[in-house]
Amino acid sequence: MSTEISSPSGAQLTTADRSTAVAESLKRFARIARQSDHKKGIRAYQTHVRRDPWIPVLFLLIFALPTLITAGYFYLIASDRFVTEARFAIRPALGNVDKVQSEETGNNSSLSKQMIAQDTLITTSYIASRQMIETIERQMPLRDMFSRDSIDIFSRTGRDEPIELFMRYWHKRVTTTVDSNGGIVLLKVSAFDPQESYNLARAILTESERMVNELSLKARNAALSESTDELKNAEQRLLSTQRAMRDLRNRAGVLDAQSANKNNLTVIAELRKKRIDLSVQLNQSLRDLAPERRQIQDLKAQIQDLDDNIEKIERQMTSTDPEQRRLLSEAMTEFEALEAQRKNALLYYNKVLAASEQARIVANRQIEFFTPVVEPVVPVSAIEPRRHLITSIVALVAMAVFGLSVLIRKYLYS
Repeated sequence: MSTEISSPSGAQLTTADRSTAVAESLKRFARIARQSDHKKGIRAYQTHVRRDPWIPVLFLLIFALPTLITAGYFYLIASDRFVTEARFAIRPALGNVDKVQSEETGNNSSLSKQMIAQDTLITTSYIASRQMIETIERQMPLRDMFSRDSIDIFSRTGRDEPIELFMRYWHKRVTTTVDSNGGIVLLKVSAFDPQESYNLARAILTESERMVNELSLKARNAALSESTDELKNAEQRLLSTQRAMRDLRNRAGVLDAQSANKNNLTVIAELRKKRIDLSVQLNQSLRDLAPERRQIQDLKAQIQDLDDNIEKIERQMTSTDPEQRRLLSEAMTEFEALEAQRKNALLYYNKVLAASEQARIVANRQIEFFTPVVEPVVPVSAIEPRRHLITSIVALVAMAVFGLSVLIRKYLYS
């Protein structure tokens, strides 16, 4: 038995039409089922809310009240804060002396980077220090700027507050950030008046520059003083070695004996050369002349005289007195040691002299370590506190906490 489906007009439907009709029917049934489940879920949630009276209380305490308090404070009570920004860098200026020492640039580059990093940390620490606060207080009414009655009670500080407590407040209003890549320091000064914010930032920059230059001057003067003292020591060392050599020369005549030995060696060399020439001439003459001839006898006599002179000079150079030879040997050994000391002292003196001259030039020239990158300007509008951002964050956090508390209660009492 077959079942046929007909259209409302009575015509018989094809297979495709029947499939389409079945699919539409299934979709209609699924949509009706989802709507039913959704309505059941809403009714179940409403039933749970009606059964749990603490949910409205939690909504009020966890979400509504914190959001309203935050919005009320920041939009109705909180005072506007004007922020002045400035950027500066600390670096040594390169002068003629640094350019001349080009072969030492590679050796000194790491040391210069360490000095720059250290000076940068010193400056940021000084800005946050008590000494900076006390210096600025002598230049402007710093306490009055942050303790006026027009400032809201949560943002101002006490007029007679101890310096230790005021330093904590100072760290909230004056902040520094160092760029690790370029070494540029970002200074932010927050105050309740635009002109006061600008004046305070300018005063901090001026005092920081004075401190850095003072540190540089002390370091340069200390280096010059140390170089001068070391130069005096090197000069005294060289003079002491020269006096010791002079005393040894006067006592043992080492320099005369040494010079005499050099001269004797030169004379002996000349005599030996002349004897060789005469021997060659004698051998050539014996080929043609008899040994009894006058010319042959004269050549032999000249050769004999040269041999006698060479022997005599050699005897003078090598004394037969053991004590004299010992004293001369000791004197020569002492003289050689003093000569080595003199050369080392002279080399060290020249190096210290060059370093002292360079330190003197560096100490006398003006080296600017403090380089402003972005000068401070008077702020036009207040950018703090960030009312919209803070209120939105508080509302989102309160909403998340409220939702979590509802889920916890539903889980516990389900």
